[in-house]
Amino acid sequence: MLLVNSHIFKMAAMLKPNAKYNRRVAIIEGFRAGRLATEVIRFFGYPRSIVYNVMTKYTTLEQSNKVYQRERVTRKNAPRGPPQALISDDPGQSLRKLALIVGVSEPTIRRIAEKPSI
Repeated sequence: MLLVNSHIFKMAAMLKPNAKYNRRVAIIEGFRAGRLATEVIRFFGYPRSIVYNVMTKYTTLEQSNKVYQRERVTRKNAPRGPPQALISDDPGQSLRKLALIVGVSEPTIRRIAEKPSI
C-alpha cells in the first residue's frame, strides 16, 4: 500500500505546473479578459518582454487556428446539380476554376464531373 501511495505522490508532483506555465496562463487569461498589455504588466509585475512575447505567440496561434478551421463537405452533402449544369453549359471551363466558383475542392469537382448526369 505504501508503494502505491508514493507512486501517486510522484505522479502528482510531475503533473504540477511550474512557475513559467503559471505566468503564461495568467498573461493569456488577462489578455482574454480584454486587458491591455500594459495593464497586465502593471497588475502582475511581469517584465514587458515576457508579456509581449506571450501575447504575440498567443495571438499568432489563435489566428492560425481560425484559418485552418473550415467546414468539411461530405460526399452526401456535396452539391450535385449546379456543378453538372455548369459543366454542361461550358465544357471548356477548367475544373479548377469551376471548383472555386462552386466552393468545393478540386477532387470533389473532378468526381462530380466524371459521374454521368442523370
